[in-house]
Amino acid sequence: MPFVSKWHLIALCACLVSWAAAGRHPDVPVFLLFSYCTYLLAVKQIRLLAAFLIIILALFSDVQLFQANGTRLPPDQKIFVGKIKDIPLFDGDLLTYTLQTESGESVKASIKLPNEAIKKQLMHRLRPGLTCRLSGQLERPPDPSNFHAFDYRSYLENKHIFWLLKAEGPPRCLESSLTLLDHLNRFRQSEIERIRDGFSPIGADIMNALIFGYDSSMDPDLYDAYCLFGLVHLLVVSGMHIAAIFGFLYYAARRLGLVREYACLVLLLLIPVYVFLAGAGPSAVRSGLTAGMVLAAGIVKIRNLRTTDVLSISCLIMVFCDPKVVFDLGFQLSFAVTFMVLIAGPVILKRYKSSLGRTFMLSMVSEIASFPIAVYHFYQFSFIGFLLSIFFVPYMTLVILPLSVATYVIAAVLPAATSLMSFVMDLFLYLPHRVLLYLYQHPYFQMNYGAMVPWMLISALLIFAAALLVWEKSRKVWVAGLPALSFLLIYGMVYMSDFIDPYGSVTFLDVGQGDSILIRLPHRQGAVLIDSGGTMPYPKKKWQIRNKPYEVGRDVVLHELLALRINTLDAAVLTHRDFDHIGGMKSVLAKVPVRQIVVSPFFKPDRSDLNTFDQALDKGSKLSILKSGDSLKIGNSIFHVLSPITYSSDSNGNSIVIRTLLGGKEWLFTGDLPVKGEQRLLERYPDIRSDILKLGHHGSRTSTSEKWLEKVDPSIGIVSCGKNNRYGHPHPEVIKLLKNHKVRIFRTDQTGAIQFQFSDRQVIRIMTAADFLR
Repeated sequence: MPFVSKWHLIALCACLVSWAAAGRHPDVPVFLLFSYCTYLLAVKQIRLLAAFLIIILALFSDVQLFQANGTRLPPDQKIFVGKIKDIPLFDGDLLTYTLQTESGESVKASIKLPNEAIKKQLMHRLRPGLTCRLSGQLERPPDPSNFHAFDYRSYLENKHIFWLLKAEGPPRCLESSLTLLDHLNRFRQSEIERIRDGFSPIGADIMNALIFGYDSSMDPDLYDAYCLFGLVHLLVVSGMHIAAIFGFLYYAARRLGLVREYACLVLLLLIPVYVFLAGAGPSAVRSGLTAGMVLAAGIVKIRNLRTTDVLSISCLIMVFCDPKVVFDLGFQLSFAVTFMVLIAGPVILKRYKSSLGRTFMLSMVSEIASFPIAVYHFYQFSFIGFLLSIFFVPYMTLVILPLSVATYVIAAVLPAATSLMSFVMDLFLYLPHRVLLYLYQHPYFQMNYGAMVPWMLISALLIFAAALLVWEKSRKVWVAGLPALSFLLIYGMVYMSDFIDPYGSVTFLDVGQGDSILIRLPHRQGAVLIDSGGTMPYPKKKWQIRNKPYEVGRDVVLHELLALRINTLDAAVLTHRDFDHIGGMKSVLAKVPVRQIVVSPFFKPDRSDLNTFDQALDKGSKLSILKSGDSLKIGNSIFHVLSPITYSSDSNGNSIVIRTLLGGKEWLFTGDLPVKGEQRLLERYPDIRSDILKLGHHGSRTSTSEKWLEKVDPSIGIVSCGKNNRYGHPHPEVIKLLKNHKVRIFRTDQTGAIQFQFSDRQVIRIMTAADFLR
């Protein structure tokens, strides 16, 4: 590889300092900085050490003195006046936008729209730069309540937003003095709306993403497909877009007779305008900065300017302007991939003569650069995605991007041609998107790396580094396969660690008002899911339906399964028919192979349940009907079914109750078993006891009688319920009863998810999502 210059090291130092100064976990960057500074001192690189120390001091001062590290708004403030900072987003009956208050601090405002007429009125009126008056309540963004959930609070804080504003009604807005940025945002919004109204959804979404960096209205399945296959970078404005658009403008300016220096100067003035029109995301800013510096160097005739040095200086500028930008996923992917391509590009161009070989290797090094970042956030890597990138990258860059720009210009100059150009866009996009969606719904060769712990990520980086080093030094043909083989080697390393892992876990997921319990046995012996929670489907009119409504099975349960590298469930137990227990199971069964679906003889499926069961059976699942006295053997563990004993007219009374021994402790999972069911259990099993009891019916007083507690005699009680739920669960009488019996209480509404880690003989650790964040 080409020599890494001092600019590269200084830029890396700046990123590490920003991580240490503005992040929650500074240990790793502090250790790396201290180690490298010690090395520089040992080898007497005093000038570079001095530069490092200056960067460290300057950035720490920047973070502490000049950056917004906390809120200035009083929590009890009710009335807010400020400017709309970005393009308002209408998602069904929800309106959200960023409001910059009079104090200069921004809040994320959300308004529940009361009817369709007001929605249409606001869609027509609301524009960036309007001064609006809102009344409402400030709320802190919630911390993640599950171990691997998206951290929305950190996401907003990294954008210097510390409050959510829950508005009590539609905003009242007036025109005010507009800045240049306001005018640019308004033009951007009007053009996005013009494209959306004039073109089909297929073409409009891609055009808005490629030209204006706007993907908020994109079909969620299609967007997820781009993410899954590592193609999402094609939907953001990047260096290729800047090069294509401004390369065309430069060519046009030269053809019109403009001298080179003046053409470069005009483009230099236009680049920041376009960066803002493209949303000023990290990728667009990085591309604009690098392009601007290259043009400026051409104007002043600076020779021998290394592109990688320009990239490093761009990184340095962005980090000094906003140190928290280092936590932005777009920033990380943009710089990592671009830097890797620039470093490896000359070697690839020299070694491979065919376009296919060059494209293959460039795709390979891009995937290697993005792998640690993408897997850390999304847990997955798809070899199909790697192969798709060989087609999609040139197709989107050389065909769809120029076509989108041409279509946009033609439709603006000749509105009558809009329909024809819309048809042309759809023609070029239809088949690739159909293929993409099919592969998304049928994921072949998809590898789930899960939530890799630090030693795994470090090992992955070392494996990639070794493979690339051998590839660079050796000219043998077979060596080209080493980087690809690295992905499989890392995959094997991760799964081998699971097989030798002597610890299992029982996780009570926070699914709101519902139940979902995930059991993972040691040494990958098996995994059991008891219930899946469920989001109640309230009927809505068409205008109220959101683009991607929250669904607990997809957004919580599946996410945790991915993070824990659970690709197959040995059993999915549906304790009873209530939606808050099984509503999310449809999403789980659609994505994860399940060996056994367990129900009771008294489970009465509706048409939707039957369709779900049929689809699962077609994929190889087995439907097991179990009742009191039956058992389920998975790995070395036996799950004994204690209930239901007889039919009950109450759905809760038909709950499957499971007892098992894990980590040397007796566990009892009771579903929504009511007091009458507890009495029947005590009659059938008079010696029943349990160390850890999952309370029936979310801590309702219709369950957990005093006699039940006396007999079972648990030391720990788990209450799975929603925060501030309308039922008042858990009931104060039940909590008092538990305390009287000296039962240690864990509640998902207070601590989020609860996880018990166990070995063959003991429970070694109890951890909650609240503890996990500290």
